[in-house]
Amino acid sequence: MTPAARIAAAIELLTQIAAGSAPADTLASDWFARRRYAGGGDRRAIRARVWEVLRRRGALAWQVEQAGGDASEARALVLADLALSDSLDAAGVAALFTGAGYGALPLDPAEEGLLAALAARRLDDPAMPDAARLNVPDWLLPLLDHAFGPAREAEMAALAGLAPVDLRVNALKASRDSAQAALAEAGIAALPTPWSPLGLRLTAPVPLDTTMPFRDGMVEVQDEGSQLLGLAAAAQPGETVIDLCAGAGGKALALAAAMGNEGRILACDVSAARLQRMVPRLRRSGATIIEARAGDARALLVEGAAPADLADLVFVDVQCSGTGVWRRAPEDRWRLTQERLDALVADQTAILSAAAALVRPGGRLVYATCSLLAAENADIVDAFLATGPGFRRGDARASLPVRPGGDGPDLVLTPHRHGTDGVYAALLLRD
Repeated sequence: MTPAARIAAAIELLTQIAAGSAPADTLASDWFARRRYAGGGDRRAIRARVWEVLRRRGALAWQVEQAGGDASEARALVLADLALSDSLDAAGVAALFTGAGYGALPLDPAEEGLLAALAARRLDDPAMPDAARLNVPDWLLPLLDHAFGPAREAEMAALAGLAPVDLRVNALKASRDSAQAALAEAGIAALPTPWSPLGLRLTAPVPLDTTMPFRDGMVEVQDEGSQLLGLAAAAQPGETVIDLCAGAGGKALALAAAMGNEGRILACDVSAARLQRMVPRLRRSGATIIEARAGDARALLVEGAAPADLADLVFVDVQCSGTGVWRRAPEDRWRLTQERLDALVADQTAILSAAAALVRPGGRLVYATCSLLAAENADIVDAFLATGPGFRRGDARASLPVRPGGDGPDLVLTPHRHGTDGVYAALLLRD
């Protein structure tokens, strides 16, 4: 593909992402699957342009508006990115908009005027308001201030960066040292992660699907923060465990390994399609104690159930705003609204209450999110403990071999402080 065709492709993808609700990764994969002529270099260049525009959309949109353009148009955002991020002059930008060879259509007079106005501007304009500079919606600023305080700038800068590729070593099949050696033999360099004793971090992104360590289930792709969530649960061999929002099974697989493949794990999710994605992972992992069940978790509770029918551990990694994984899904920051957050908080409150009913006396409940917002994290737990007698807070970091710094008993990880995704976990103990 020519440079102009790559720009046209980026504009098309950005338009689809803005109009849809599917993850940008999914939309990009579908787009490339329909265009086999796009080579590896084309895909990397197109994805890089799209993801950088998404990460800088707040600043780019402000600059477009200041220059008299329409910031809702993907073409305008890409024009601004080329002019301000790539420092191309008007002629250099126009050369990428010729309409030839699958390139984007030529600039119209309004776009030429926009380029002329952008020439006098800079991406780091000191007059830019905080929300645009930090690339977040205005309404989120108070919540981010509450979450980070004086560390807001550093945390938001970290969230604008690229996430590493972390692997969790499957303790059922390998030690970290042997998995690292097997990866090295396959030509893949990986270093131990600082917090998780099961983690390896790739030194550069590489395809894993065809390598022996991945095919044989020695490693699974999982961020170090998510690995620590699983370790915080301190699952033991022989226990009965319910993974209440199991999704594609990443946490269930980690729990099975921690239990030495002894006991029972019920992996539940309202989406049968998400659970279906766990099937090949189960085959690779060697875990045999996981049972998948689609449906609402509240249906698990049998009226009048005896303690023996309940779980030693209920792990509930609820659907959330995903603010902690913006490095991986930068489009989510622009899709989140106050109304969406309010709906999530209501669902999280209901799910935590349902989860508590499944914990046997003396058992444990882990409430987890990939959010950085107190409204989805400590506020939910505090409200539950204030109204739900029979539970008390435990130390979610007590079972970790290396305790991440922070105040209080809850596990709170951020990209800036820990180099992980932003995650939260509270350990609740039933009397």
